[in-house]
Amino acid sequence: MAAVMLVCMLAGCSESADVDATVKSTQKTTTTTTTTRTTEDLSTTFKEASTAQVYPALLKDSDSDYPYELSTYKTYYDVKNTTRTKNIDNAVSKLNDIVIPDGSTFSFNQTVGKRTVLAGYEEAKVVEGDEFVDGLGGGICQVSSTVFQAALRANLNITVRACHSLEISYVPLGADATVQWNSQDFQFKNNSGTDIRMSVTASKGTLTCSIYAKDDIDIGNVKINVSKNGSEYVLTRTVNGENNYTTYSKYKKAKTTTTQKSQ
Repeated sequence: MAAVMLVCMLAGCSESADVDATVKSTQKTTTTTTTTRTTEDLSTTFKEASTAQVYPALLKDSDSDYPYELSTYKTYYDVKNTTRTKNIDNAVSKLNDIVIPDGSTFSFNQTVGKRTVLAGYEEAKVVEGDEFVDGLGGGICQVSSTVFQAALRANLNITVRACHSLEISYVPLGADATVQWNSQDFQFKNNSGTDIRMSVTASKGTLTCSIYAKDDIDIGNVKINVSKNGSEYVLTRTVNGENNYTTYSKYKKAKTTTTQKSQ
């Protein structure tokens, strides 16, 4: 688990357009150039260390039966923002059908992996300091925040979560979970008493995370509430009327006026 708050402060988002160009020529040799990067530009992206495995790897299982839905949460994104959409799709492809055995821990960074150009990620808005800048993998934090909200509603044990440093818009303030490679992770432990599987999809501007259980279990009457106390947002989870999780968030206003909010 890589916990630091370099991205309670990271909130990037953008997409990547798939360009399909077909050039036909007869008796001519055509030379084209491209601006597509194949390595990281550290002046516009965050430094990324080597992959770190902090927990036993989780595996996918699309065949076994997980018939009991524990929770579902949806957020929405602009499909016209193609680079951000591409980044969301990349992360979703790593998360969909992941199984978290009973007692095991889910690590977002370990499961999704390093966000690089060669892994298909593109530049979109991310949080750096007190402004939104172009950075590799923008949009990923909307995925982690959506998973966070689904995990909350499934009454799973949230072990690592941090907010962005700047205000975001795809979940209520106080309800986000930011991530940054080898710096800030989002993690939860499956304390449900049964194996669970995540269904994570992104289609037509809707990002959905659902959590299903192998066995029929009672997670109780789960309620999530976010309140504001001065400049601080307080998220609480109550189960059967008893508080079993609280987390706190503070945000700054972005220095820029960009409309692209958060990773």
